[in-house]
Parts: sequence; C-alpha cells; structure tokens
Amino acid sequence: MPAVSGPIVSMKVGKSLRSIGLTEYETLAYLVLVKSGELTAAKVSEQTTIPYSKVYSVLDGLERKGWIEISGGRPRKYYPRPPVEALEAERLRNENRFEEFRETVVSELQPLYERRDVKEKPEIWIIRGLENIASIIKEIPGKVKRELMVAVPQIPPELNPMVLPYLEPLMDKRVDIRLITTPDIVNSVDNLGRFGEIRVKDELFGGGVVIDGQETLLFLGKSVTEEQDLAIWSDHVGLNMIATIYFKYLWDTAKHYEKF
Repeated sequence: MPAVSGPIVSMKVGKSLRSIGLTEYETLAYLVLVKSGELTAAKVSEQTTIPYSKVYSVLDGLERKGWIEISGGRPRKYYPRPPVEALEAERLRNENRFEEFRETVVSELQPLYERRDVKEKPEIWIIRGLENIASIIKEIPGKVKRELMVAVPQIPPELNPMVLPYLEPLMDKRVDIRLITTPDIVNSVDNLGRFGEIRVKDELFGGGVVIDGQETLLFLGKSVTEEQDLAIWSDHVGLNMIATIYFKYLWDTAKHYEKF
C-alpha cells in the first residue's frame, strides 16, 4: 500500500483494513482523515496517492460503507467516524450480506443435498483402555453447553482421580446435569450429588454419556471395568437420537436419590 505522507500507523493496520473490505484507496483516504480530522476531497488527493479524478468516488464509497461522514458547504469536507463505530457498521454490513448469500445458497442447494443418492458415512470411533476413555471424559467440561446425561453402572476407583477433578468446572456452568447410577455407587463416591441431579436403579446394564444430544460415549458391557475396557464415541445424528431417547426412558423409570 502506498504510504500516506508521514508515518501514522503500522502496515499491519492498513492490511487489516483491506482484509475486512476496504479498497487500497479507501484505506488511504480513511487513514489520512483519521490523521487530519477533516479535509476536502482535494486535500485528501494531495496528501495521498489517490488521483483527483477518483477521489470523489473513493470518498463516496467510504461514506456509503459508514466509515466517514460529509459536512455541508462549499467545498464539502469529509471527516472520519470513530474506528469503533466504523468497524461495527462494517461488521453489520457483512453479516447482512452473509445472511442474504446464506438464504440463496441454502434454499437452492440444501434440497439437492437432501435428495442426493449418497450414503452417509457416520463418524464413529472405538476407544480402548481406561486411560483413553478417561481422556475423552476429561474433554466434556469444555464441550457441554446445555445438557449432560450420564448413566454409569460402575465407577472404577482408579477412574475417580483421573476424571472427577476435571468435572469440577461443570459446577460453575449453567448446565443441566442428570446422572443415573446404582445405590452402591452413589453411596461409595463422596459428594457425587454436587455435579447434578441423581436418580438410581438397582440394575443398570451398560452406560454412557450424551452431550447436548450431539455427542455420545457408550461404555460396552456391564461396566467399563471389564477385561479390555472398551467404549464407542460418535456424533452421528441417529445414534445420538437413540441414546437420548433411551436415557430419558431410564430417567423416567429410575428412583429419585435418597441418601441410604
């Protein structure tokens, strides 16, 4: 970018302005107005490399985009809007444009996508080993936003120090946490109820975690402690829907927890 007379800002600022939508000439004009405060079109042309034949169209473009304003009188004078306000106007303008483009693209392409004769490839991962399962569970606090549903028939003692400290941040988040487990487990883990509402079932076969109805972690077998610990993780829509429905069935048929 050709320099405005006298160094006023870093090259990084000029590059940033061009990246968010200003042309090179518009960037030069805005920068010189920020430096000077108020100028005529002729002065803007003199203090930059913008040809006089183009300076009016450049300034009119900046005014339409919300970066500068024009005062009346002869000759007209141009002055910059505060950068904070100008950037907000640019952001709103780009958002409105994006929504227009989005509506056009989605309305035409989504029906084509939904009618495509291509089989979906679900994202499913098999996790082996207690430590690997624990590492997946540790990621939950950073992912969950609204609802966490947990069903566990057993909690291995060695899993407690690997996982429970990482779940502490959930206590400060506005997340609906529902836990289904057995009476033995709820009484053997200290203060488990601090994480959310608990219900119990005398027999619970298999277990899992459903995050916001969008990700599911299933423990295979009666518990994650069986030989060769195994779990399945997936963000597949169908699997998440089935897991959510099944959890809600378990929840509705479980007993409210009362300390034994």
